[in-house]
Amino acid sequence: MFNTLFRSGLVVKSPILGYEEAVAYSVGWDAEVKQTQKQKRLLMQVSGFHTPHIQLGSTSYNSAFWVRGFNPVNTVVITYNQTNRTINYRNRRFERNELLLLTRDEELDLVISGENTTFTIAVDEVYFFTMFRNYYGTDFESKLKNSLLLDSKKEAAFLNFLHFWINFFLSHETTDFLPQDYARIEEDILHTLFNFIIIKDQNTKSENKILKEARNLIEQSLDLDLKLSDLAAYLGISQRTLEYTFKQNLGMTPKNYLQMLRLHTIREELKSADVKTLQVSDIALKYGFFHMGHFASEYKKLFGESPSHTLKHKN
Repeated sequence: MFNTLFRSGLVVKSPILGYEEAVAYSVGWDAEVKQTQKQKRLLMQVSGFHTPHIQLGSTSYNSAFWVRGFNPVNTVVITYNQTNRTINYRNRRFERNELLLLTRDEELDLVISGENTTFTIAVDEVYFFTMFRNYYGTDFESKLKNSLLLDSKKEAAFLNFLHFWINFFLSHETTDFLPQDYARIEEDILHTLFNFIIIKDQNTKSENKILKEARNLIEQSLDLDLKLSDLAAYLGISQRTLEYTFKQNLGMTPKNYLQMLRLHTIREELKSADVKTLQVSDIALKYGFFHMGHFASEYKKLFGESPSHTLKHKN
């Protein structure tokens, strides 16, 4: 018999919250969310349920975001992003009907350039491997190099399937469910899920190596006087190519990306700084903000509060 991975019957429905508070409702996920768009506070709402071997949930975002981290331990996760905006996973731009397949040994690195609802189905890996073999007649490992696509003709039915099960658990007393009830539900969920999936050999789509290297260099240079012209020269490309690569793949310019990361880093330092010995300007200057009025304005556009407020009211 399979081991129980999740707390059966646990149902989650958060209020609409700021992203820093809402992540606490993502049970088992070791992930950090960053807001990437200014002047519109990133809000999230998390809903979902747990059976012994499955966690199925939805997370709605009202604005652009970046999430990095890991899925629950000992799980295989299939994710669908319902959005018309740019989706980039690990420096590869996703198609509209592409499903994201996550295993624990691969870090989640997802950037979406606007409003989005993410549906996640996390399944105990042993249970998933067994059900996969029973359905497809082949081992899951042999399919890892393949791409998972949602049958575009079945998108509406797929969304109805996800909403049905989330609403079902939100509206039922799970204390009434017996082990055999969960067993039937789990089998039905996975068989229905597999029915919606097309397994396709990956073609020329691969990670954008320019984007990957540029992001790595930017992240390592937050406290340096990094000029985008120098970054482009180091990569052996024109600045126009650098701009185009970021805009097409992440929905933002490299300048926006650099500033967004610097502001998030400053926020984390402000939240841990000693208000008696450090001033906001000390940290801002460290990350290349020399005009305090401009810095405070940009900070408030992204986080909805002044940097001095963050420093004085840190948790």
